[in-house]
Amino acid sequence: MIVSGKRITYHSKEFKELFDQLFPSMCVVASMVLKDDAKGKDVAQEAMIKLWQKPDENFASVNSLKAYLYVLVRNACISQLRKEKDLHFDSIENHYELVNEKDLLHEVLREETYNLLHKAIDELSPQARKVMQLTINGLTNSEISDRIEVSINTVKTVKKRAYKTVREKLGSHFFYN
Repeated sequence: MIVSGKRITYHSKEFKELFDQLFPSMCVVASMVLKDDAKGKDVAQEAMIKLWQKPDENFASVNSLKAYLYVLVRNACISQLRKEKDLHFDSIENHYELVNEKDLLHEVLREETYNLLHKAIDELSPQARKVMQLTINGLTNSEISDRIEVSINTVKTVKKRAYKTVREKLGSHFFYN
């Protein structure tokens, strides 16, 4: 396939990087539509195989590739639901709220945001990464302080610096006031 003018072959490092970046989100979206993790993973794998089987497919950008894959996943989910339930499209729309385009787009954006956030957190120092992960898991500053055995003021300082760093890393992806 060609992405942004660059040919990417199946066994290349670039394909593996794209796969690692896109596959988890595709699995989550498909699993939510189908309400089954195993079937969602199968649908996502089938989408990647279809992509691989079209070596001359040309995408203007990685975002074009993502859009293509999400449409493949969405259509495969609808086909799967039709097979399982013998439903027509109108019936599927009435029974499965994530199949419509607006909800699917919302779920895709949520997954993409989640991936960007975790990638930014993974690039933090080990202590800042741990503090942010514990914060995301819902722990208070006091609980984090106890868990990693530092003062509560250290937790606050590390968290403040980590937020600043994450905002800087994500600044190009988001607009915020």
